[in-house]
Amino acid sequence: MLYYLVKFMAITAIKTFFNKISAENVENISKDTPIVFAANHPNTMMDPIIIGYTCRKKLYFFAKSTLFNNPISGWFLKRMQLVPVYRKQDNPTLMHKNESTFTKGFEILSKGNAFLIFPEGISTGDRILSEIKTGAARIGLGAECENNWNLGVKIIPVGLNYSRAIKFRSDVSVRFGKPILLSEYRRLYEEDETEAVYQVTNQIETALSKLTINLQDLEMQEIVEALETIYKQELAVDLGMEIKDKAEDFSITKGLINAVEWYFENDPDRVEKFKEMLSKYLRILKRLHIKDEFLDPTTESINLWERFKALSYLIVLFPLYLYGLINNVIPYKFPRWYTKHFVKYKSEIAPWKMVSGTAIFLVYYPIEIIIVAMLTGSFLWTLLYALSLVPSGNFVLKYLQRVRDYRQHLRFLSIFYRKRPLIYELIKQRQEIIDFLNNCKTEYMEAVNIPLPKHS
Repeated sequence: MLYYLVKFMAITAIKTFFNKISAENVENISKDTPIVFAANHPNTMMDPIIIGYTCRKKLYFFAKSTLFNNPISGWFLKRMQLVPVYRKQDNPTLMHKNESTFTKGFEILSKGNAFLIFPEGISTGDRILSEIKTGAARIGLGAECENNWNLGVKIIPVGLNYSRAIKFRSDVSVRFGKPILLSEYRRLYEEDETEAVYQVTNQIETALSKLTINLQDLEMQEIVEALETIYKQELAVDLGMEIKDKAEDFSITKGLINAVEWYFENDPDRVEKFKEMLSKYLRILKRLHIKDEFLDPTTESINLWERFKALSYLIVLFPLYLYGLINNVIPYKFPRWYTKHFVKYKSEIAPWKMVSGTAIFLVYYPIEIIIVAMLTGSFLWTLLYALSLVPSGNFVLKYLQRVRDYRQHLRFLSIFYRKRPLIYELIKQRQEIIDFLNNCKTEYMEAVNIPLPKHS
């Protein structure tokens, strides 16, 4: 009962925190076989909740043993089907306790159940795939061996990709990879256990590198993020792909990363030239406080009628925005304040935003409802008020985004009329960057034998 209650609350929390949670290749998950889900780990406690929600299976979770140090939290986590893993970096003297961890893993799989493990062993919050540990392969192969290879255990690699890992109302996609059937390694395991474990682990690592948007080096991250901002839409159009399609969006980003890595290795001088062009362009954008999208010639211009409609929307619905703001401002502001002052690690920002936000909403909303009940003395008005809290809070977010967009638009128009030569210079710089990237794209695709688009 406790497990299902907490699961319901956790799923409600992530569906509120994220704008969209999408899952690909769910058909790879069989219902009647034991499964080891092996995933990358960019966002600490968010990751297991998201995978548990999208895989539609009852999961056990393997987690670092330090989470169990407190007797109360340890008792609770075990009720939530978490199994402690003892890591060398935490306490090398406790590594022998992993024997019980392996035994628990064997037991889970022998009963036809599933568990989730993060073979990187750490969570950094960066687009880097850390070294894959052997635990998933050892437990899966060990369980098969103990059961005469009759279990049919599968390891399913899982790639988690966040649009902006620490931002409220961002997107996350879950990509389930092709299952690795461990019975196929029986002969090798019986001949050389170490080699079998190595090959399975290597296969997991290869799969995760394909399922995730990861970089070989954090030095590349700034360039990739800039390409996503400036060039991604143009590249999508050129390749006949659609960014709104999650699978195609992933493919485009993955292609950008592969190209950046290729240039870092094969033409570092070209990389340095691009970094200089990019730095100059972004520096002026930042100084003017305008977005790149306003300089994109493919962006539809807003005519006078569209401006009038946007302004009317902001004026007419301002009272509703004010109502929602009054009722939700503290719960919305508190998580950001809390993480800014008390959370040190990037991978823990989003989880603590969600946890602190959930906690404050659970306390704040009942207080507001009680106050309204006391002031009105009416059950009907209190009920209507209670039902309005969440929708009005969501409207505030939508309204603020419209305000920001409209303000950006007005700012751009103001700068355009006051500093027209500077805007024209920026547009020229942007086009030079696009031309430079188009040449790089053609060179890269020819070098790695990728067919060029027919219209290029």
